[in-house]
Amino acid sequence: MDITTIAILSYAPALFLLWYVYSKDRIESEPKRYVVAVFLASSTVSTTLALLLEQITPAILTFYLAPFIEEFTKFLALLIPYWKKQMDGVMDGVVYGVAAGLGFASFENLMYGLSFGQDVALTRAFLTPVAHSTFTAITGVGLGLKAEGKTSSVLPYLITGSFFHLWWNFSALNGLWVIPMLITNAFVLYSLIKLGMKEDIEKIEYYLLRKI
Repeated sequence: MDITTIAILSYAPALFLLWYVYSKDRIESEPKRYVVAVFLASSTVSTTLALLLEQITPAILTFYLAPFIEEFTKFLALLIPYWKKQMDGVMDGVVYGVAAGLGFASFENLMYGLSFGQDVALTRAFLTPVAHSTFTAITGVGLGLKAEGKTSSVLPYLITGSFFHLWWNFSALNGLWVIPMLITNAFVLYSLIKLGMKEDIEKIEYYLLRKI
């Protein structure tokens, strides 16, 4: 087993996708230290907490509850920039949501690769980064809107992201459904990015005044 190859397969696609999304946040880019903090917190604290909670979940319910547990633990990582007043819109939520989703996916892929080999790591490298990014980006958008005062609760967004995650898990049981679901996730993520960019353009005067 080539541990270096597995590590590259686990982290390289995630870092590329994170760079791509971050590059779309052009008008007011988020501080890199907070993006990195969310990625690392989700890769360590969120994954560990999710594992502990899943272990105490009744086995018969684990499949159904795991998506909700994992999205909740990733949501906790998003509270870092939220509490630090670094979220003020849709694009911010997308960037941090993607960072949290990719941190979680990378570590999870590393563990799967070390346990089941390079073929599994390679397969997951193409599938899970976009999926986890989408799930948590939905939650991140909710936090961004809450910070703007455009929604009173992030809960509907967290639940929506969790149901997307559950839908993904069901798709994984049937290989024929995985690709359509992957395309759906990619479309949703792309749409959220475009929505965030559109809102940033509409708020450009606000951003400029804030820098004066």
